[in-house]
Amino acid sequence: MGLLRIRLLGGFEAVRDGEVPQPVAHWPRPGARTLVKLLAVTPGHQLHREDVMAVCWPHAELSAALRSLRVALHAARHALEPELAPRATSSYLVTDGPLLRFAHDAVQVDVDEAERLARRTLEAGEVQALRAAARACAGDVLPEDRYAAWAEPCRERVAGLRGQVAAALAARTGGAEHRADDTAHIRLDWALALALDRSGRYAEAVRVLREALDLYVERGRRDDCVRVAARLAEALARTGGEGPARAVTVLRRHAPEARTPPLARAAHHMAAARVLSYTGDYAQGLASAREAERCADQAAPQPAEAGAGTGGGGEAVALRVRALAQQAVCSGLLGDVTHAGVVAERARELAEESGDTALLAHVLSVSRENARRTGRPREALRHGARALALAEQGGRPTATSFERANLAELHLMLGEQEEAGRLARAAVAVAEPFGGTALAFALAALASVRAQAADGQGPAALLDRAERCARDGGHLQALEKVHAVRAACGIPAADPA
Repeated sequence: MGLLRIRLLGGFEAVRDGEVPQPVAHWPRPGARTLVKLLAVTPGHQLHREDVMAVCWPHAELSAALRSLRVALHAARHALEPELAPRATSSYLVTDGPLLRFAHDAVQVDVDEAERLARRTLEAGEVQALRAAARACAGDVLPEDRYAAWAEPCRERVAGLRGQVAAALAARTGGAEHRADDTAHIRLDWALALALDRSGRYAEAVRVLREALDLYVERGRRDDCVRVAARLAEALARTGGEGPARAVTVLRRHAPEARTPPLARAAHHMAAARVLSYTGDYAQGLASAREAERCADQAAPQPAEAGAGTGGGGEAVALRVRALAQQAVCSGLLGDVTHAGVVAERARELAEESGDTALLAHVLSVSRENARRTGRPREALRHGARALALAEQGGRPTATSFERANLAELHLMLGEQEEAGRLARAAVAVAEPFGGTALAFALAALASVRAQAADGQGPAALLDRAERCARDGGHLQALEKVHAVRAACGIPAADPA
């Protein structure tokens, strides 16, 4: 039995001494991979099985969650030890009563080593040791799970130590490490903005990103300004009201130049595509998404760069996938379902290879809608169910609400009224704290269910509220959805007076 080394910094990898890293395809079940990651980011590397189920299958019945846990545990053990005999005890992933844990002295996690080195060198203060600690702490924790709430404590812990090491280096080298110190602080802002965005707190994400952008402007870091402005524009577009107009202003003010690196240009055009789609300009959104794909293709894989996001090949792939998915969205809304299906499939293949669960969930959501538009409801259900499972694992409540609302309408289309009602009610319950676009889609789905069931419990009132939420969210697709449900159910709009 060789020592199992688990890498979290820069992306997940689990490899035994003397062996080569396994590709993502070696982990056929996302739940198995998430289980190992969850233990790896947890101090002490052990969790009660109920805590695992609460993260991985938060909305499943207890019996279903237990079954899923058993399947994930079996798959994880065999991914780590392919030669493991049936019913044999794993050398790495063991159960101890209700606890799941890594076997003592058999598993080494890179974050543990980086944290120990950083704390030791901060006490000693020797410059070369501090530089070694800075290298050990480099890289983001699980960038493929950047929206996962369960990874945030570990990510914040490492980012905090990284900042302390950079500050200590700057103090001992007379400011020579000033740029690295700036980068550490901005990475903290970047991670926080992603977390806020994931949870639907867009106004707070806007505040954090504005502060980061102001610091980049002050430092004269033009390329990083372009990338943060792109992220800020996407967050602004989701705040509703004047948000989309402000997003356009930000993008114009921080537009890329000819010398701007391809990744920054790709991020800019991707943000423009999203903003244009929010406002209903699908043709221009499609053109911007194509330009984003072209720029992402120009970015050759490279080591992670300091600054916003995670530089290099991983970011280029993510931007290319997002650009293809956005092309599918815009093409579908423009009526070109054939092209939408082709680019969505290309996006799905790349997302599967990337191992980025949030990215894959987004693409599956697009594929679900394409299948629905082309009259394949059962295929749409498969895509949607998988997207929902991944969104739940990633801790993205607004995404889970959106998927439930769409799955409810698919079940309704198939005459499965009870399941449609269950999903629609759950969608509303999850979206209620966030309001805006997520709640608009959920309320529209519930109104459809109640109207078809001839339920007198207020489908018209639900649609009135959904329309207010859609207008507050500033999302044209949500508003169009409400109008479509009104037309299908024969429910007129409320009198504005």
